[in-house]
Amino acid sequence: MTQQPEYIGCIDGRAIVVRRQADEILLTFDGVEARLSIEAAIRLANLLPSVTPSSSSSNKRRRRRSVQQLVKRRSYPETITDLIEEDLIQVGTVLTLSHYNVDYFGTVTIDGKIDIEGHEEKTPSAAGQRVIGRTCNGWQEWRVYGGSRLTDLRWMLRAKRFPGENHGYAESTAQEENMLAMAWVDYALARGLDPGKKDNTKVESFLIDRQRKSNCDYAKSTLNAYRMRLRHWFDYYDAG
Repeated sequence: MTQQPEYIGCIDGRAIVVRRQADEILLTFDGVEARLSIEAAIRLANLLPSVTPSSSSSNKRRRRRSVQQLVKRRSYPETITDLIEEDLIQVGTVLTLSHYNVDYFGTVTIDGKIDIEGHEEKTPSAAGQRVIGRTCNGWQEWRVYGGSRLTDLRWMLRAKRFPGENHGYAESTAQEENMLAMAWVDYALARGLDPGKKDNTKVESFLIDRQRKSNCDYAKSTLNAYRMRLRHWFDYYDAG
């Protein structure tokens, strides 16, 4: 599982560690963990000053940002309903989550919830917590029975909708960005890569693969244009 980015702020001089999940914020303060909605975390962030962790911190190698930067980053509130609307999942699809060699099952409902033996949960993370009894990233843990993880379907959704509304590009440019994003996500998922994590080596391998499939050599200007298009994608989605 991809490790979530970690951030730090302070209350009365004491550190508060913040981790962002798909649809909530996890706070650790004096050894106690709490969960907040994104909206509640934004309100909290406006009250907290940012701090710089000391060099003696055991986590000093981790990249940290202030709490304000964390919650004010772009949020990606995709839902199961979005997957249904884009025909990436169907109503009635059986989902499964494996935990300590035990398989749990849920069913996608018509209103985009996950039904677990009559209990309907609004988000994959809430559904995951119901079956395993602790906080988890449900997008990572649930998968279509015999198929893709929900997080993979969500990356496909993001690619289909990229660069989104009000992007400011000419229509032809937006179409090119969309085409390349979809091709990149397909390439990354097929190789077990994180589509939202920039890796220049993997990007170059992707471009070589596109050249091979098109059976032609791209001009330098074309390659640079593709790199720029992908840079826009990573600027939007790369959390680290």
